[in-house]
Amino acid sequence: MKLNIAFPEYRSQQIIEIDDDKKLRIFYDKRISDEVAADSLGDEFKGYVFKITGGFDKEGFAMKQGVLLNHRTRLLLDGTSGHFVPRRDGERRRRSVRGCIAGPDLSLINLVITKRGPTDIPKLTDKASDKPSTRGPKRANHIRAVWGLSKGEDVRKFVVRRKIAGKNGKPDFFKSPKIQRLITPESRSRKRRALNLKKQRFEKKTTEATEYQKLIAQRRAAHRASLLSKKRESKSERKSTKVEATDATKTGEKAAKGTKVAKVAKATPAKTAASKITTKTVAKAAAKAAVTADKPKVAAPVKAAQPKTVKAKVAATKAAPKKISEKKAVVKKEGAKAQPKQKTAKKQTKP
Repeated sequence: MKLNIAFPEYRSQQIIEIDDDKKLRIFYDKRISDEVAADSLGDEFKGYVFKITGGFDKEGFAMKQGVLLNHRTRLLLDGTSGHFVPRRDGERRRRSVRGCIAGPDLSLINLVITKRGPTDIPKLTDKASDKPSTRGPKRANHIRAVWGLSKGEDVRKFVVRRKIAGKNGKPDFFKSPKIQRLITPESRSRKRRALNLKKQRFEKKTTEATEYQKLIAQRRAAHRASLLSKKRESKSERKSTKVEATDATKTGEKAAKGTKVAKVAKATPAKTAASKITTKTVAKAAAKAAVTADKPKVAAPVKAAQPKTVKAKVAATKAAPKKISEKKAVVKKEGAKAQPKQKTAKKQTKP
């Protein structure tokens, strides 16, 4: 079995092959992310502690975290598992996966040094003095966080650089990574220029759109005016044709009436004024004469002579009420004499 040992502090890695099963028993029945003391592997590993991060079996199937088995199995996986790359959204496939529990069927185990021993492992933990780390943060804010810089300080002085020896008598030079998200006066001017260009494009677009809308409105108005003029012309033509037709019909009717009158004048003699009276008017006149003959003639009432002077008018008004009262009394007496007394009917009793 092979042991792929990594030391993240120095970014170093080494593969060691061990054939003795007694030494490898310390890894059996251990899960991924478990820590194992490596004293039984040899004197050079005394004091070291390894952490299991994965592995492969002898057929090449990778171990999967969360599958609590010490052998291979088939699972229905999607794109989030890492063991299957879907070709379309929502696709799932059944794939063979090795469980997360280590066993003798593994061909390689990935290990990470979590605790360092007293002695160095060659080509693994003895690289710090020879080759220091050449990698560092590249983003400006990350560099400030590492070195505790403020926003006003220049970040370019604190980038990790590595020295490269010159060849063929050329001087040595340094290489450094490009700083990401670095704010400089040039970047600010570029940003301002981009914003100005964006505004210009927007203004140009709006002006062109308004001009285009105006042009469309003008063309629509012209088209509508032409249609209206055509309609008016057609209406005037229709009216003229109608007037001509009515005139022709009127002239024809007049001519026809003239011919009819001439024919009637020829056929019948001239009638007198008395002959024009219709039968209805004669009947009405006869009815009125009969009604007047039946009614008796009533003489018109003679109006009494009214007094001319004021004193005479006053005397007449005083005398008038007395006469009216006398007439009422007479009428009452006559009515009382004419109406006989009504006898009250006696109630008939039943036998």
